[in-house]
Amino acid sequence: MAGSRGRASSTDRWWDRVLLAGFLVSFALVRAGRVAERDPFWQIRAGLENLAGVPLARPDTWSWSGVPGDWYPNSPLWNVLLALSYQAGGFWGFFAFSALVLLALLVVSALLAARLGARPLPGLIGLFAIFAGALPYLGARATIGAQVLILLAVWAGLWLSDRVAVLPPRALAAATAGVALALSVLGNWIHLSFLLVGPALAVVWAVIWWLTPGVSTGRRTLLVVLGGLGWALGPLLSPFGVVGGLERARAVQDASQGLLTEWSSPFDPIQGGAYTGMVVIALLVAGASSWWLYREWRRGADVRLLAALTMIGVPASLAGLVALRFLGIGPLTLAPVVAALATHGVDRLRRWLRAGAGRGRVQRVLGDYTAGRFWRVVLSVVLVGLSPAVVLLAGEHGVPSESAIVARLPEGCRLFSAPDIGGAVVLLRPDVKVWMDGRADFFGRDLLEQSIAYYSGVTDDVVPAGATCVLVNTANEVTSGLRERLAGSPQWRLDTEDRTYELWLPTTG
Repeated sequence: MAGSRGRASSTDRWWDRVLLAGFLVSFALVRAGRVAERDPFWQIRAGLENLAGVPLARPDTWSWSGVPGDWYPNSPLWNVLLALSYQAGGFWGFFAFSALVLLALLVVSALLAARLGARPLPGLIGLFAIFAGALPYLGARATIGAQVLILLAVWAGLWLSDRVAVLPPRALAAATAGVALALSVLGNWIHLSFLLVGPALAVVWAVIWWLTPGVSTGRRTLLVVLGGLGWALGPLLSPFGVVGGLERARAVQDASQGLLTEWSSPFDPIQGGAYTGMVVIALLVAGASSWWLYREWRRGADVRLLAALTMIGVPASLAGLVALRFLGIGPLTLAPVVAALATHGVDRLRRWLRAGAGRGRVQRVLGDYTAGRFWRVVLSVVLVGLSPAVVLLAGEHGVPSESAIVARLPEGCRLFSAPDIGGAVVLLRPDVKVWMDGRADFFGRDLLEQSIAYYSGVTDDVVPAGATCVLVNTANEVTSGLRERLAGSPQWRLDTEDRTYELWLPTTG
C-alpha cells in the first residue's frame, strides 16, 4: 500500500508492509486449511471426470435419489482447476490452490486500496473488518474465483486507461478488446454468474474511459465499443452459450430461492436475525462509498477506481437484501474503499488533534492510539501470538472434518445425509451413492423440500426408502429432527461417533 506519512522511517514503512503481508498470508492459510464449504469436494470429482474424458453434460452417477436427466456443471473450469490441484498433491494440493486463490483476492484488494490512498496499518484494519464479516464466503468457492476476476478486471481497465498517452492508438484498441474478451471467456468458464457480471463490467469499463482525461470523444467512443464487444463475446464462447447459461441460472434460482441459506433473504424469519449485523455493515459500507464518490467527483478528483468499485459493490450490497449470497460480493468488492476510508479517518483524527481540538489526557491517549508505532507493536504481538493457531489450522490442509467417519461407511451403501456431507462423500467414497450433494439445480426444488421434511423429522418414514446408511452432523440444527427420529427408531442403531458426526446403520442386515 502507499507509504506511511509523517515521521515514519523507511524501516517503519518496511515493517508495515511485512505486517500487512503476514496477516494476509495467515488469513489465506487458515481459511484454506479448515474448509467450511463442501461444494469444492464434489467439484473436484467432477473435474477429475472431465480430465478423464467425461463430457460436461452427463447423466448423474453419484446419487441414488433417482433424479432423471443430465447434470450441467455451473463452474466447469473451476472444477478442472480444483481437480488438477488434487491430482497433483491430494488434499495438500487442494490446500495450496485454495490458499493461492484466497491470497490473490486479498493482495489485489490491498493493491487497489493502496491506489485509493490506503496505508498498510489502517488499511489492514479496514480490510479485515470486511474479510471477517465475509468469512462464510471466503473459501475454495467458484464465486471467489469470479470475485478475483472482477477485481482484476477493474485493475485492467485502469491500467489500460493509464496508458492512453503511452500506447499507440491501434495497440491500445487491440489490448482493450483482447483483455476484455480474455477476461470474459475466462469468467464465463469459471462461474455461471459471469453471464451477468460481464455486461456489468462492460459498463464499468465504459465509465472508466469516459472519466479518463486527455482522450478525444471519437477515440473514447471506439474504446468503449471495443471493450463492450470483448465483454459481450465471452458468453457466446461459454460452455453452454447464452441461452443455455441463462437456463442454468434460472434452474439454480428456482431450486434454491427461499430454501438454501445463501439464496434466502436475511430478513426471513428462519434466519432468526443472524444476518442483521451483516446487512447493516453492508449498507453502511455502500453508503460511505457512494458518499465518498460524490464528494470526490464534486471536487474534480480522479474517481475512476472509486466509481468502478462503487458501481459493482453498491448494487450487489443492495441485492443482498433479497439473497444473502450477494452480501459477500458487495462488501468484498468495496473492501479497498473501506481500507482507504480507514486511512483517511485516522489522518483526519490526527489533524484534529494537532489543531488542539483535544485537551489533556484524552488528547494524549488518542494521539498514542492513532500513532503507527503503537499499532506496529500491537499487530506484531498479535501476529506472533496467533502463529501457532495459524500453523495448526493450516495443518488440516483442507481435509473434510467428517473424513474419518466417512471411511467407516459400509462398502456400496446408499447414504442419506444433508447435502454438505454428501458433497464430501462423493469425493472420499466413490463406491457410496449419496441421496443428495450440493448440486441443488440438478436435484430440483421438489427433492430439496422432501429432504428438508426428512431432516426435520416430520415424514412418515424416518429416511427415504432404500437408504442403508445415515450420516448426521449433530452440530447442524437443520437435521436435529432426523437424529431424534433415528434415536427413537428400532430399525436403526448408532454404529460410530466421531467428533460431531454419527453413523447410523440398520439394526438388521
